[in-house]
Order: sequence, then structure tokens, then C-alpha cells
Amino acid sequence: MVPEGWMILNFYTALLLILLLFFQGRTTRTESGDRFIRLDVMTLILLAAETVGHFGEISGDLILLSKIGYYIIYALDPACYLFAILYIDCWINEGEKSMGRKLVTAAYKIFVAANLIVVTVSTLFDLKLLYYFEGAEYFRGSLFYVRAVLLLVFCLLLSIYSYVYRKKIYADYRGAIFALPTLAMIGAFLQIVFAELDMTYASIAIGLLIVFCNLQSNNLDVDYLTGALNRRGLDIKMEERIRIAQAGGKTFSAIMLDLDRFKQINDTYGHMEGDYALKTVSDILYRVFYQGASIGRYGGDEFCVITDINSRQELDSSLDILEDELEIWNYRGGKPYELAISCGSMVYDPASKMSAKDFQIAIDELMYHEKRKHHLVDNRRRRTDEAGQNN
Repeated sequence: MVPEGWMILNFYTALLLILLLFFQGRTTRTESGDRFIRLDVMTLILLAAETVGHFGEISGDLILLSKIGYYIIYALDPACYLFAILYIDCWINEGEKSMGRKLVTAAYKIFVAANLIVVTVSTLFDLKLLYYFEGAEYFRGSLFYVRAVLLLVFCLLLSIYSYVYRKKIYADYRGAIFALPTLAMIGAFLQIVFAELDMTYASIAIGLLIVFCNLQSNNLDVDYLTGALNRRGLDIKMEERIRIAQAGGKTFSAIMLDLDRFKQINDTYGHMEGDYALKTVSDILYRVFYQGASIGRYGGDEFCVITDINSRQELDSSLDILEDELEIWNYRGGKPYELAISCGSMVYDPASKMSAKDFQIAIDELMYHEKRKHHLVDNRRRRTDEAGQNN
């Protein structure tokens, strides 16, 4: 059998999405990276559903596959545009989200929820509102074009959104960000006008490729080794959080961490093992502080976590969990060395009017105070061991 055009297109689109998923997962662990992955995965799910639906139609005997595939497409299609706008939001440098941006995001969420309800009710009760089958043949329902127009409106809104907030996006990133909604809109329009032309997900995949090449793989705010934020990215986040705190009283916490005996790991076991230790610390920080936190490598063996935690008690509790995670790793890691950290932490007080630089210096001092204590303990332990050997 000679493959049909849609089979070839869907195969290469799926291959592109899988490759983007693979390379993105290996490069960054930032908020933009996570949202890029969600958008990629959702597009891949919808593409798979479309492929299953087509195969069900072709076979004739597998009509259930068609029904499952088309239900997934109609139920989840708008989520792609919601994930797209959440991704675009990552690149808008505005501090706290404005009311206009909140309203647009809320509108997308309402549309996604309302669409899911209508599609599910129509399918369960065979109302034929959006699509239906007669035998193995697919037909568009009475409300198909109403939904189609709404999808195009939300596609257009994505482009308008990107344009309105273009000045709050770094100039070098604007073209790539604007390409994503524009290509999505073109693909959606072509699929609505020409039912047999499967261009929606291919267009989104091309948009994701442009974004990946220009933004995700070329992000100046990302540390190349750990995939977390670098010093520049952390400085930007700290300035932003302090600006928000001083403007609206919304406080936060920051933690500076230093990997103890890192030079010893490097000197004894090699730089590759040192790199592995840094990546491991980064992994543990993401497990403990992921939700709502900005995590980065400040430089060398130092890390910084900027988190929404706003009380000393909760901050201490999180640090205890971090210590527990390190102990678990040391027990199970199977390495000839142990990972230990020195850290300084503080809840930011907006009334203090402390600048980002002063706040970082204060946390740094707390971290080095703890590091000096750890060095004293290490020195005492070493002297005790030496005395025992001499005896």
C-alpha cells in the first residue's frame, strides 16, 4: 500500500515533536522549558488522536478508534492555545502580571473548560453538535463552524497578545514568539476551510521548532551544565521579585547554597564526577522547591533558590526536607563521597526597602557563616582521626 499524504505528514510531524521533546528535556529546566514541553506533549497527543481517527475511518471496521480519536481532538484542541499563551507569558518581562494579561488567560481557561463540557455532553448523548458518524463516515455537526470561528478568534488573540506586549519581550525573541501563534492560526484556518488538509499540528510543530532554535536552545539566562538559571537569570528574577514585593507587599524567600568539599570531589574523582555532583544537587533542589520557585546555579558550586515561601517556619521546614533528600541520596547514591551543603536563607521584608544586591549580600553572609562552621567541624574531625591513627 502506498502511504497517503496525511500519513507521511503526520509521521514527520510526530518525529519533529519527539525530537524537540528529547532535546528540550536535555537543555533547560526553567519555567519556559517546562511550558514548552507541555505545549509539545499536548500537540503530540492531538496528532496521535488525529492519526488514530484517520486509521479508524480508513479501516471501516475500527470505527471505535475514529470516535476515540475525534473525541480527544475536539475535547483537547483548545488546550494547545492555552498552553501557547502560558508559554508566551514566560517571555514577557512585566513583573507582576497585569489585569489585562490575567483576563486574557482566564478567557482561555474558560474556553477550554466550556469546550470540554460541550464536546463531552454532545458525545455522550449523541447530540451531533460538533461532529458525528454515520457508519464509518465522519460529518461536521450543526455547531461545528461556531466552534471553528471561536478557535480562530482565540488563535488571532494569541497573535494580538504577542503584538500588544512585544515591547516587554526582548527584541531578539519577538520574531520567534510571534511566529508561534501566527503559524498556529494559519494551520487552523487551512484545516477548517479544507477538511482533508491536515495542517493544524504540522503548523504548530514548525512554530515550536522556530521557538526552540531561537529561544529555548539559545537562552542567555540558562546554565549550560545543569539546565537551571544562570547568574544573569537569577539576578533578573531577584530584581523582579523585589520590585513586586516593594510595590504590593507580596514577600518571598531566597536561599543561597554552597556544595561543601566540592574541590575535594573534583581533585580526587575528576571534573566529570564534579559535574555529576552539581547536576545531582540541581536535581534535588528541583524536587524540593520546584513549585513556584526560580532555581539556578549562581556560579561555581553555589546555587540560589528564589521561592514564594513567606514565613521563616515554612522556610526552615523546606530546608529540613532538603537535608533529608541529601541524606537519602548519600545512602542510596553508591558514590565514594557524600553531598553536603552550607546555606543561608532569609524571608524578604518589603518594609526594609532592601535592594536586590543588599539582599543577596545578606544571604551570602549567612551562607558563609554556616560554611565556616562546617569547616571547623571538618577540621576537628580530621584532627581526631589523625590522633587516633597516631595512637
